[in-house]
Amino acid sequence: MPWKNTAFSLVFLALAIPARAQDVGAGVFDEYGPNSAEMFERDTEWRWRFALGGGLAADPNFQGSDKYRVHPTLFIFAGYGPFFIGFGGAGVNFYRAPGLRVGAIISLGQGRDESTDARLTGLGNVDRTVLAGLFAVHATRGLLTRVVTQTDVGGEHHGTLVRLDAFGRFRTGERVGFFAGPGLTWGNSQYNQTFFGVTDEQSARSGFPAFSAGSGISNARFTVGTNYRFAPNWRLFGGLTASRLVGDAAASPITEEKNQYRAFVSAIYLFR
Repeated sequence: MPWKNTAFSLVFLALAIPARAQDVGAGVFDEYGPNSAEMFERDTEWRWRFALGGGLAADPNFQGSDKYRVHPTLFIFAGYGPFFIGFGGAGVNFYRAPGLRVGAIISLGQGRDESTDARLTGLGNVDRTVLAGLFAVHATRGLLTRVVTQTDVGGEHHGTLVRLDAFGRFRTGERVGFFAGPGLTWGNSQYNQTFFGVTDEQSARSGFPAFSAGSGISNARFTVGTNYRFAPNWRLFGGLTASRLVGDAAASPITEEKNQYRAFVSAIYLFR
């Protein structure tokens, strides 16, 4: 069944993309996974696919925060042929071959609210924006690698991000699977300045020293997780990402804690 490996691979493909644009490490869900995972089945049929799920996630209040929030997560996916849409955005796999997917996506880039944390007082809000990007996913039975680039096309100074992730996977029987692997995030100077820099105006309002953030790797991470098929159409997923802010992201006066963690657990129902 095409959904068999789709369900198993859904989290691998979701992990490199954060649920919020702040990239605290690894995202809970995005909509690349279910469609891209069909590479294992060589399925190119023009047919509908649906998935619905929800759970809980924990992550820092903002990139570099030492405080965490726990919040509900929701996953909705619909796909038809190479096209897919959900809360993470809408996209298309424009090249599909056994073990390889290349595609494009448009998604909503989350901002940063000054009211989220007292430490952000005086820095102002980073507004939401529209992101356009490309992705490539390569998979074998035991390894999945993905590179994704996203650029702000909504004019809110989110800049450009490139994410690279690799996940090894193995199964213990038909019901349980495990995955683990490293990842890196690179941001251009505009992205890093928006989320880690401090302008002279922000410095005067917040009390932070002015800080100019340049382009470079901002995040190195490692993720472990598991999934469990507890019923024919149901899957339970859980994961933990430990990440380390590096470069100008680590040196930013906004950053309280360089070590960042993200965890989630979620149940997903696959409509056949």
